[in-house]
Amino acid sequence: MTRIVSVATLLLALALGSHEAAASIVVGPGFGTSCAQGNCPVFNGSVNAIGTQSLDLYQSSTSSVDTGTLLLIFAVPNNPANGLTANPVTGAQLHVPAANGASTSVAVGGLSADTLMTRGEVYGTLGLLDGDIVAFTDLRSADYALFPALYDPTTNPILNFSLYEVTLTMSGNAVFGAGDLINVDFTALPVGTFALGYATPSLAVTDTPFAQAGVSGIATTVPEPGSLALLGAALVCLGWCRRRRG
Repeated sequence: MTRIVSVATLLLALALGSHEAAASIVVGPGFGTSCAQGNCPVFNGSVNAIGTQSLDLYQSSTSSVDTGTLLLIFAVPNNPANGLTANPVTGAQLHVPAANGASTSVAVGGLSADTLMTRGEVYGTLGLLDGDIVAFTDLRSADYALFPALYDPTTNPILNFSLYEVTLTMSGNAVFGAGDLINVDFTALPVGTFALGYATPSLAVTDTPFAQAGVSGIATTVPEPGSLALLGAALVCLGWCRRRRG
């Protein structure tokens, strides 16, 4: 009888702990940027850079996995040196679809207590249903390669990642689905911090694979509306001057 119960428990654990992700949440540098929907890898064909004060979560699935709530997860290297003492997220906006300039507000929850990860992978360490595997070793290897002056296996090894969760909730009846984007504003993140999205609407795991995770600390150019307006005015003036000379 004990053997039967043990086998049943193992099968249940496998069923709950190894779900295939129904959709991918791509992390990018923010709404309006050229890499907002990913495809700008910075480490061996994986990982996207995020902005200095913005990032975005873009759902790339062609079959919609609508959710009204999701988690924004931060994996911060080397606690306590880089631990978050306050919620860095200051606001969030939902764009439906991703390129739509209009947006609706997204409610930002508080910052969770940290969960220390010294091995294994992100979603399992947090006790979440696993879709994709985001391994400790992959995150560490990326930080070593991207920031060799800061993280070094000998002089400053990465011994852990602190995992934090921030809940994002859509307003009213709005949902985050295929082709949609959530822009997230934040104050600052330690260099080498990874950002991931996660949701389980109807137990359909929707998460960020390692290849589409975002990482802080790499310079990205995010055009501001004022800068774009000035550039447009300059181009118009240049064209007018050329016409007059002609």
